[in-house]
Amino acid sequence: MPRHRRSWEAATAALMVLMLALTPRPAAGQGADVAKGAEERARGVELHGKGDFSGAVAAFTEAIRLNPKDAVAYYDRAAAWAEVPAADKALADYDEALKLDPKLAPAYVGRGRLRAAAGDVDAAVADYTRAIEADPKDPLAPFARAQAEASRRGYDKALADYDRAINLAPSNALFHLSRGDVRRAKGDLAGAAEDFSRALRLDPRLADAYDARAAVAFGQGRHLDALDDFGRALKLAPGDARAHLGRATCLFELHEYDLAASAYGKALEIDPAMADAFYGRGRALAQKGEYDRAAADYDEALKLAPGHPSARTGRGIVRLLQGRFADAVADLDAAVGRDPDDAVATTHLARLLAACPDDKLRDGARAKALAEKARALTRESEPFALAAMAAADAELGRFPSAAAWQEMALGLSRDPEAKARARARLALYRKGQPLRDPTP
Repeated sequence: MPRHRRSWEAATAALMVLMLALTPRPAAGQGADVAKGAEERARGVELHGKGDFSGAVAAFTEAIRLNPKDAVAYYDRAAAWAEVPAADKALADYDEALKLDPKLAPAYVGRGRLRAAAGDVDAAVADYTRAIEADPKDPLAPFARAQAEASRRGYDKALADYDRAINLAPSNALFHLSRGDVRRAKGDLAGAAEDFSRALRLDPRLADAYDARAAVAFGQGRHLDALDDFGRALKLAPGDARAHLGRATCLFELHEYDLAASAYGKALEIDPAMADAFYGRGRALAQKGEYDRAAADYDEALKLAPGHPSARTGRGIVRLLQGRFADAVADLDAAVGRDPDDAVATTHLARLLAACPDDKLRDGARAKALAEKARALTRESEPFALAAMAAADAELGRFPSAAAWQEMALGLSRDPEAKARARARLALYRKGQPLRDPTP
């Protein structure tokens, strides 16, 4: 299940807007230049808020000319340069602001943001720590430090900082949303859902919180609840391709394959380069028996993401179902080579090598080794893996063992059609005949 669309960059951009609005104003001066400089700085803040970052830079530059000792004007211009973007100029202005006022906490946070974006998380954390020391009551600095710690999986430290930020600003929805992300990453799904729900109570139009809560529900197997939350997210943000992807995946898990294929298509209309959407639609089409279209979608997924963890396995299974056995072996072999713990690819490859009607492709010994691996990976709880054991033993002429494994597979099967196939194969092995049908 994909994570929700909100990125750390979007969160820190929101953070900077908040900081600009909250930055303390310089003390009133005596001269006309100081007063005029304050007016220019106020104009720059207004332009920044409207998204005119170049205009804001010009206004702040004039404010600095009129009052070169105004640390806040340097801070404001740095924030505008960061949005232009011109990181080097922004860093220089943050440095100058801090020379003039070493206790200007928002300047440490702004500089830390740029350092984090450049990959220097240690330096960013150091800046955020200085900001906290300069102003212990400002919630934005611990929030920023939490983001930095979370980016390097320092989840315990991140949680402590999010707690601090929330204690200082309990009504900030973004803080709860971000803490929920960390709780989810730590496996605390109940705590994450609680945070996401709190974020939505504080801001019912926060689409990302619906996305995030949907992902938690999906992870808990509550696919209908997840579908509902993805739907709410899409009402607020209909252009969110990731939410369409999540909704489609819920529909797939609910066996609504037509609707799932359509929803994956909507995600692709918004983002034609989304490999996961091609993969997902391929799965849905395969379930509908549209193997040619499914294979084409898997092809696209692999063009966009050659290392996609599941698309090659999916294409291998489709090729098997199409009767393109050599191509299926190639894909499944490649999938197992990339991830030896891919139980799905291992199971299908084992059965294919055991039961392929093409004598040149059958390899009973390798099929048995792969089936043993699949059985171990699934802890004897997956009927297809046990059925692969049966097919491999039958290919090796070990029919009593094949029948025993097939009986175990039959006992675990739940689908009526799967049970019927399992019974037919059990009868085959009891007759001392190998399987020559490699389909599931």
